[in-house]
Amino acid sequence: MASQEELINDCYEFIYSLALKAGDFLMEGYNKATKCVDIKGDYYDVVTDYDNRIEEFLCSEILKKYPKHKFIGEEETAKNDNIPKELTDDPTWIIDPIDGTSNFIKKIPHTCVSIGLLVNKKAVLGIVNTPAQQKIYTTKLGQGAFCNGQRIKVSECEMMKSANVGYEVSLLHESTIRDKHIKRIYSIGSQCRRLLSYACVVDTLCMVAAGNLDAYHVEDMYPWDCAAGYLLIKEAGGVVTHTYGGEFDIMKPDLICAGTENLRSELEQIIRKADQQESVGSGHKKT
Repeated sequence: MASQEELINDCYEFIYSLALKAGDFLMEGYNKATKCVDIKGDYYDVVTDYDNRIEEFLCSEILKKYPKHKFIGEEETAKNDNIPKELTDDPTWIIDPIDGTSNFIKKIPHTCVSIGLLVNKKAVLGIVNTPAQQKIYTTKLGQGAFCNGQRIKVSECEMMKSANVGYEVSLLHESTIRDKHIKRIYSIGSQCRRLLSYACVVDTLCMVAAGNLDAYHVEDMYPWDCAAGYLLIKEAGGVVTHTYGGEFDIMKPDLICAGTENLRSELEQIIRKADQQESVGSGHKKT
């Protein structure tokens, strides 16, 4: 039986070429003047034929080589018995065939393919291909994080007033969580140097890993949004926790990530205070 290190290396060598091919598929669709777009549920939750095509390609190729591996994928195109309802110790691929689908549709370059592998419920491998930016991020547990083969490192920013912080503004679409995010956006944006939104969680996590962003806060996402990016940040020297501190949970990936613990902690305190406010903006009453 192969050791975990041998398994990780074998999986990495295998999946890297598939990630490149998936990026080719993404760019084929990206460059089309018109795309086949469907609505999955709510009006803002879009999917294209390329989301399905890429996930079907990746899952089918992985199953040929690793028939006992499991999957958690956004479009759920793998066979039903390979999609666990909860994470197990089995090798599990967590795939987002196109993150930033709205960007993909409009030819905005913040769109990517994300592939993560967990073994014994622990992230061990991550590859993110952002072909419109000609970047491919790679990481293996304990071996650092890289962009186009060059080692990357998180920023050393320690204070919010000096920080460029990411936030997923499109979450305001959802009425049940809108007030929470409005308060947090107002509070964080009032205290950081810049508050930025890219409508692509995976790419934003990669920018934290590469030191382009100093911190990022996101909630109400899914495992495929964060599996590869989480490991990239950790391997680049960064900090990833639950929003209120504590261990990050890939199956419910509410998170704060930053290049330094001081910055992460300050961001957490701002969020805690924001959550205690009844409202924000001109004339609001503090609690």
